[in-house]
Amino acid sequence: MALATVAAALTAYFEASDIQDETLLSVAHLVETNQIQTQNNHALLRDSDYDDGVQVWQLGVNNGRRSIVKSSTEPGYHTVTGRGGIWRVYVTNNPQSGNRYAVMQKLSVKTEAALNSATNTALPLLGLLFFVPFLIYFVVRYSFKPLNELGERVSRDDSLELDLSNRAEIPVEAMPFVDSIDLLLQKNTEYNQKQKRFIADAAHELRTPITALSLEIENLNRASDEQTRSKRQAALEKSVGRLQRLVNQLLDLARVQSGNQQTRSIVSLNELVKNQIADFFVLAESRDIELVVEKNDPAYLVDVQNQLQHLTRNALSNAIKYTPAGGQVTVSISTVDNNVIFSVTDTGPGIDDKHLQRLGEPFYRPVEHATSKGAGLGLAICHEITTRLGGQLSIVNLSQGGLQFLYTQKAANK
Repeated sequence: MALATVAAALTAYFEASDIQDETLLSVAHLVETNQIQTQNNHALLRDSDYDDGVQVWQLGVNNGRRSIVKSSTEPGYHTVTGRGGIWRVYVTNNPQSGNRYAVMQKLSVKTEAALNSATNTALPLLGLLFFVPFLIYFVVRYSFKPLNELGERVSRDDSLELDLSNRAEIPVEAMPFVDSIDLLLQKNTEYNQKQKRFIADAAHELRTPITALSLEIENLNRASDEQTRSKRQAALEKSVGRLQRLVNQLLDLARVQSGNQQTRSIVSLNELVKNQIADFFVLAESRDIELVVEKNDPAYLVDVQNQLQHLTRNALSNAIKYTPAGGQVTVSISTVDNNVIFSVTDTGPGIDDKHLQRLGEPFYRPVEHATSKGAGLGLAICHEITTRLGGQLSIVNLSQGGLQFLYTQKAANK
């Protein structure tokens, strides 16, 4: 508004300046068409007020007073000094009589008119300039009053819920922000519920092996002979191993979910899978399960803190675990449109479609596939790794039977 006031004042000033030239031109036109006569009343020259008006003098004629405009002056606009001031002059010719005339007015008249015009234009804008901030202050304060009240209610409330019962009173400009906060709180509530469920499930899963440990220790203490003691000690070691695996999986899941890993590296997926196959080969051979590498395209991926190692290991472990004796586990690494696709296919019984969507939930195990060794954390860890690495993971049933683990991630330059 301040810039607009200055611009309006300058515009008014220059427009008023142009008006004087247009006035002189209009009077000159009247002279040229003999609609106005030149002034010869010398008494008027002694009237100072008369100097503010437009004067018309014929050049080359003795008017009793020396003219400030020379007879040889070219037609058109001129600015001359004399008779107590600076004058704006327009020289013209009368085509009929051949006489030459000077249409004159003091330049101070133009300046005064321009300043008056600029002042009259600027004063209302200046008044508005001082008034508008107060108006904006009260309008904004009044409009955002419901939002302030909502903020006070939220700060007083211990719950993480946003009361939007007065939605109609909240300024429409603030509603996207309010809705975003409400959505954020809903996501936070869902996240807290998941964490509570995870803690409850973890406590439940830990209680079983811990109880078993207590019983195994009691049985070991009550052993009557060395053979019984050795047998019960083996059972105790087995329970300790299961508890250790469960704790390690819980730590892996917590480490992945924390998202604090920042060390990124480019790894060869082929080498990772090769090492995992070597680790599981003895287990697969003991169960007469054939490990087949169907395709092995060179593939490099961005990895964070060896998370791809956990993903490939869990994929192979689950496939071997649920493949019956004499079955086959097929591994494939392929590159399509700059995307690396890692798949593990088994010949097991598969999983009902109603369970597929929940396989990524911690501790979720379909009853018909539950084992005493698994805790339902492997695929949950894989889903978390997929999210952290920006990949895509899907578990699908095959028409010929079995399950396929399919992981896709953008290829990295070596």
